Amino acid sequence: MAPREERIVMTNIREVRVSLHERERPFVTGRAATQFGVLTIVTESGIEGTVFVGGAQTSPAIVTKALADIVRPQLIGLDALDIGAIWAKLWPQERMLSTVAIGAVDTALWDILGKVAGLPIHRLLGTVRHSIPAYISSWNHDRPEDYAAEALHYKSLGFTAYKFHPPTQARTFKGIDVPLSEDIRTARLVREAVGPEMRLMHDSPRVYTYEEALTMGKALEELDYYWYEDPLPADDIYGYERLRKQLHIPILATEMTGGGPYNYAQWILHGATDYLRGDVAFKGGITALTKIAHTAEVFRLGFEIHDGFNATGNVAGAHVAMASPNAQYFEILTVQDTGVYGFDNFGYGLAEPLEIVGGRVLAPSGPGLGRAIDHDLINSGIIATF
Repeated sequence: MAPREERIVMTNIREVRVSLHERERPFVTGRAATQFGVLTIVTESGIEGTVFVGGAQTSPAIVTKALADIVRPQLIGLDALDIGAIWAKLWPQERMLSTVAIGAVDTALWDILGKVAGLPIHRLLGTVRHSIPAYISSWNHDRPEDYAAEALHYKSLGFTAYKFHPPTQARTFKGIDVPLSEDIRTARLVREAVGPEMRLMHDSPRVYTYEEALTMGKALEELDYYWYEDPLPADDIYGYERLRKQLHIPILATEMTGGGPYNYAQWILHGATDYLRGDVAFKGGITALTKIAHTAEVFRLGFEIHDGFNATGNVAGAHVAMASPNAQYFEILTVQDTGVYGFDNFGYGLAEPLEIVGGRVLAPSGPGLGRAIDHDLINSGIIATF
């Protein structure tokens, strides 16, 4: 028998490409044009890992320039498969680079690893499922009736869960002092519209005082909402500890906490949250998000994936969800004008968006991230190369 010919794959990093893309039209009328970075890491054998770069409250232009000026020189020549070592090298620079930059590099390296192995990333993490229920996560609307109509629309498509970002979010979006009563009315109208069988969640991103949070929480309990998310500032551990003692609805409070995976111990020790939560952008990539999922699992806490801020972030989050037994749902954020329905923002920039069948997100089956980039679309909107 002739000896088997083995293909040698050179995995040292030879090139790091960084650019800035601007979408022709924004997702929401009146908002600034949508920008995000595009990071591609290339090995000596020509294997590429490509991700989009960006997150809320970050400047894509600043992050992409940091990737080009600070990170690129550190990556050239390293073995792309040394993911843990590279993450450990970059993490001490988090204050200068941001978790968004570190998360982009880490996710691109996982994309390369999967392509070298010929396997989707969730296989390398340890697959526990091949699909996960999704919930629709609303954008901010002016009228409670708009939320009810939106929830009904997605229920008709087979979704079994819906989460709303309330009218009071206009306090931070538009500087308008919307009363708490509008949020309570929204919660009631949505429940009345979809009936008792649909699971409902509420995400009031850090807009309430403690007194408002307590009042809203009790209203949600009466309406049988499934969880209550981020009602207080992300640094108010004491406030969340007090709130949990007064409410029985589960609280999710770690979406926007700083410090990547290392900030969660105090939340657990203080009993300030019922779930841990995160995404690949704000927490520092697939490596960081996996650490968080495992931390939650050993403390027998739930773990919920936050929206990934862009299409490749969502795909990366899906891989982690498929390997996390304590993840119940997958978030699909609908950043669109009131009355406009669909998943345009969720998969923008991909030739192959995540598959959604019967209200469930299916596990990617291709190697690496497993969803092809629409390079023609992305390249047509490049406004800067670093």
